[in-house]
Amino acid sequence: MTQQLLFEDLQDTGLSFEEVAVKLEVSCASVRNWVKTGYLDQIRQGVVSLQSFENFKKKVAGGEKLTSRANKSLKDSHNHEELQNEFISILQGAEVNIAEFGNKYEESLSNSYRNKEGIYYTPINITKDFFQYLPNDCSKFSFCDPCCGSGNFIISAIQHGIPPEQIHGYDIDPVAVELTKKRIIEHTGYVSENIHCLDFLEFSLKPQRVHFDIILTNPPWGKKISKKEKDMYGRALETGKSIDTSSLFFFACFGLLKKDGYLGFLLQDAFFNVATYESARSKALSLKILSVMDFGKPFAGLLTKAKGILIKNTKSDSENTVQCENTSGKHNRLQNSFLENPKYIFNSSASQDDSDVISYLYSLPHVTLTGKAKWGLGIVTGNNKKFVIDKPAEGYVAVYRGADINESSVAEATMFIPGDLSLYQQVAPKELYKAKEKLIYKFISSKLVFFCDAKQRYILNSANLVIPNEDFPISKSQLSKILSSKVMNWLFKNIFDTHKVLRSDIESLPIHADYFQKHGIFSEDDFANYLGLEELESGAYRIKK
Repeated sequence: MTQQLLFEDLQDTGLSFEEVAVKLEVSCASVRNWVKTGYLDQIRQGVVSLQSFENFKKKVAGGEKLTSRANKSLKDSHNHEELQNEFISILQGAEVNIAEFGNKYEESLSNSYRNKEGIYYTPINITKDFFQYLPNDCSKFSFCDPCCGSGNFIISAIQHGIPPEQIHGYDIDPVAVELTKKRIIEHTGYVSENIHCLDFLEFSLKPQRVHFDIILTNPPWGKKISKKEKDMYGRALETGKSIDTSSLFFFACFGLLKKDGYLGFLLQDAFFNVATYESARSKALSLKILSVMDFGKPFAGLLTKAKGILIKNTKSDSENTVQCENTSGKHNRLQNSFLENPKYIFNSSASQDDSDVISYLYSLPHVTLTGKAKWGLGIVTGNNKKFVIDKPAEGYVAVYRGADINESSVAEATMFIPGDLSLYQQVAPKELYKAKEKLIYKFISSKLVFFCDAKQRYILNSANLVIPNEDFPISKSQLSKILSSKVMNWLFKNIFDTHKVLRSDIESLPIHADYFQKHGIFSEDDFANYLGLEELESGAYRIKK
């Protein structure tokens, strides 16, 4: 009887949003969205029923194609402790093919675990690229890889002439640590005591006697740690607003880097152009940057681009040039040219000539949309299968995708959803959709495509909207023409080079509104001439002489 009462009490208690978030490895915001869209049943404030939670795990997270981390973690997971023990036993065996072992171990890690821990081992060819910018003779230098993984940076350091006894490595994964030690023995015969299984972030906050001449690493990108931890490390390391794990490691390394030492990082593309990392870019630009390297998409199964940066820990000067390297070749840029970009963006693919044109466009009289417009996101239904139909019906409204939007028109609607906006996971205020005029634009796009909508259309989340204030100096239609223009698209690509059109990036663009004081209608050629630009055959621009 007692057991039954306890069980009934447990059923009534349910699970709090926080407990569900922990069990499914998602944020509380995701849980609230699932409640809002009917995936989980809320039995009282902040609590969902156990039955709906179990149903969600069995029928939704493991079945429907959600984009949530919960779906990924439930369908793709492993027992990491068992896996570690298995691979450590293999490493301790008499004969191990070390060359294949690292790849085999990485392949055994589930995608969800790699995503959670930010684990993507650096290919050896990439580690070698960093050393081309270091002195030829590094035999007297100490070396450190704070996130050594399978040890490729360390092996490249040995091949570059750094003695193994001067090499240090850290990692939280005991398999990676044992593998790196084995590889050092295999290459040099030296049994290293300088490869440690510990958390480098914690280590960096302790009083240190050890400092290094060279630190090269691939930090965990977007490792999932609590906001409380991020804030704590951010305050301790003085990272400003840059508190992603890659930024935390970036600042932590400077604390252990000798004056005139070298710091090299392999980082996600976002580090170089997203506002979140502005504080880190500002730190880098205060020092001497030797190179920025674009490696494309080097990690199998990961769509994110990767770039490398190599910095010398000495104050920069106005004449310092950065060697920018990508798949098409190398070119030099004045380091100060990055300082002139919005948010200190490292648009390393742009040449020095391109950079000069960018600076010139910002030097001309212009306005921006910062603080001069209302912004709205497209509708996220939370479950398109449940809500979207392909024909008009009573009580339904037409919705438009980013793919439907062109500069001069919007395609006929092929999607319809219930008109009750309270059903959906994310919506902008209804009055924004119903505005007399608004600009709607593609959100998932590498190109700026804006259209002035006067038919009060609803949009899905592959599109967004902006409504300039009434006192903005040009009309909404005129603004859409400028934002969709070839010049503005060239500028957008050469600064941001992204596949998402972010509000903060649009707000950074210079709007040369005075063009319409001299021209009643918009023409691409007239606009370029007004700006004093000449279009080249390549599609680039140069300043007219």
